[in-house]
Amino acid sequence: MKKTFATITILSMIFITTACQQNLTARHTLEEVLPLIELFLNDPVSHDTALPLFEGTNITYNIDGIEIEDLSLLKSPIYDSYLPIEIKIYAQDETLTIQQEIYVLSDYSPKHNYEIHLSEVDFENISKETYSPSIISLYQEDTIIFEKEGQVRGRGNSNWFSYEKKSYRISFSEDIEMMGLRAHHDYLLIGMHADKSLMRDALAHQLSILMELEITQDTRYVELYVNDNYHGLYTLIEDRTYIKTGEDSLSFALELDHRIYWDQTGELHIRIDGAPYGIKRSLDLEPDTLSGIQSYLDAVLQDLKNGVIHPDIDVTNWVKYMFIQELFKNVDAWGLSVFIYRDQEGSLKFGPVWDFDFALGNADYVGDVYYEPEGFFLAFDPRMTWFYHAFQIFDFKLAFKNEIITYYQDILPSYLTLIEVLGESLIPYSENNFNRWDVFNTPLWPNPMFMVEFETHMDHVLWISDFIFERSKWYQQAMFKQPFI
Repeated sequence: MKKTFATITILSMIFITTACQQNLTARHTLEEVLPLIELFLNDPVSHDTALPLFEGTNITYNIDGIEIEDLSLLKSPIYDSYLPIEIKIYAQDETLTIQQEIYVLSDYSPKHNYEIHLSEVDFENISKETYSPSIISLYQEDTIIFEKEGQVRGRGNSNWFSYEKKSYRISFSEDIEMMGLRAHHDYLLIGMHADKSLMRDALAHQLSILMELEITQDTRYVELYVNDNYHGLYTLIEDRTYIKTGEDSLSFALELDHRIYWDQTGELHIRIDGAPYGIKRSLDLEPDTLSGIQSYLDAVLQDLKNGVIHPDIDVTNWVKYMFIQELFKNVDAWGLSVFIYRDQEGSLKFGPVWDFDFALGNADYVGDVYYEPEGFFLAFDPRMTWFYHAFQIFDFKLAFKNEIITYYQDILPSYLTLIEVLGESLIPYSENNFNRWDVFNTPLWPNPMFMVEFETHMDHVLWISDFIFERSKWYQQAMFKQPFI
C-alpha cells in the first residue's frame, strides 16, 4: 500500500510539474480560449468540424475515452449520440478541466446540413441519355466547400417516368472526395419521391454496414438546389458500379437485372438458370470470358441443386445479404439490383445492397400478406434461384439461423435506436421537402392506400420501426420451430 501511494504521489507531482511548465509557456489566457471552446461544445460535431486550437497553448481533447487531435479521425457513432468529452486547457493563468457531453453526428445524419447546388444548367431539358454541363457546388450551412465543373443527367426507370421529383447522376472529370465518402467521379442523387419516410435506402445501407457486409455503400443526406431554387431532400450515394473490396479488383461482378428485357441498353449480359445478369466489372472481356463466367456460375448453381455448397461460396456473406433482403421484404430482389461477384481470393459473394425504396411494405402490387411482418418472403421463392436451392441444405439453414440470433441479440437494439434517431432528425428536412413537393397525402405508385393516409412523416417512421421490430421477433421465433432445421 505504501509503495502504491508513493507511486501515485510521484505521478501526481510529475503531472503538476508538467502542467506548470505548460502554463508558463502558454500564450493565451483562459478568458481568451474559453469563448471558442464554449461555441464548440454547444454545436453538433462531426468528422469535418475543426477542433478549437490555439498556437502556443496546449489543449487536449478526449472523446469517449480516446484522445483526439483531429476530428476527421474520430470514429463516427452509428447514430447521432451524446458522447463524454474531457478538455484540458493549460492556459497562462490556470489549468482547467472541462467534463461534459458533446453531440456527435453520424456520417449520414441530415444534421450535417449539406447542400448540393447545380448552377448554369438547362434543367428543363435534362434527359437520361445525355449529360448536361453544370457547375456543381457543395455547401455546408452557407459555407462553400467546393465548386467544380461537372455534368448531370437523369437516372432511374420507373422513377424517371413516374414522378415529378426525379433522381439524377452527377459526374466529374476526376475522383472527388466529399462529405467523408470515398473519392469517386460519379454520384447518384436519389429523390425518394415514393418513399415518404425518406429513409428506406439509408436504413438498408446502414444495416449492411452494421452486419459488416464486405462491400457497402454509404449515404449522405443533401438538400438539392437547382439554379438557386430549392429542389428537395435527396440521398447522395456512390454509383453502384463502384464495386470493389478495398483497393482490390474483382474477378467479375454481375447484376441480376430483368430490365434488360424492356430497356435494351446493349449491356453485355449472360443468363443463369434463365435469368439475365449484366456485366458490371471484369478483368478480362475477351470473347471466351462471358462463356467462362457463365459456365462457372452454372456449375456453382448445379452443386446447390445437388445439395452441395460449392467451396467458393462465402456462406457467411450469403446469409447476411439474404437476411437483409428478407428483413426488408425487398420486392426488387426478385429480379433487380442484386449484385454477385467473385473476389481475387476466389470467394463468391453478394453485395452491395441496392434499391430499397419499394421495400418494407411500400408496394401495392404484391398482396396483403406483404404488409404483415411474419413469413418468409424470398428464401423459399424459386425466383431467388441461388437462395432457394441453398435453403434446401441443412448447413446453409443453420448458418442463416445463427446469423439471425447474432443480429437479434447484438444488432437489433442499436438498429431500432438508429431508426428512431434518424426519423426524428429528418423532421425539419421532411417539412421542407414536402412543402416543395406537396404529395404527402397523395397516392404515388406503388404506395399502398393505408400509407397514403398516414398523417405525418413520423407515422411512416413509426410504421417502419414497428415492422422491423415485429419481423425481427418473428424471425427469432421461427428459427427454433420445426421443420426449419
